[in-house]
Amino acid sequence: MNQLQLLTIIAEEALTTSIEKEIVSLGAKGYTSSAVSGKGLKDIRDNQWEGENVKIETIVSTETCQKILTHLQKKYFERYAMIAFYHPVEVIRTQHFL
Repeated sequence: MNQLQLLTIIAEEALTTSIEKEIVSLGAKGYTSSAVSGKGLKDIRDNQWEGENVKIETIVSTETCQKILTHLQKKYFERYAMIAFYHPVEVIRTQHFL
């Protein structure tokens, strides 16, 4: 088993395709995306015109995680409702993620 990072990104639905492509180009081997709802600093996003929020998760090395976070911070954080966080996970089938 190897320790990797589970990176979770919660963003505006309209950004889904761009973020998915970008994290793969930065080294992620895959991702899981799902529609989510919740309340944050910008209040509840429940207006059908604004769209929903999406949660994108990927398991990556620490180095790739930092590359993705740096990219997200530079390109999105100041202009869009987005949050990203990560935590270590123990992975059995490491070859799927490295």
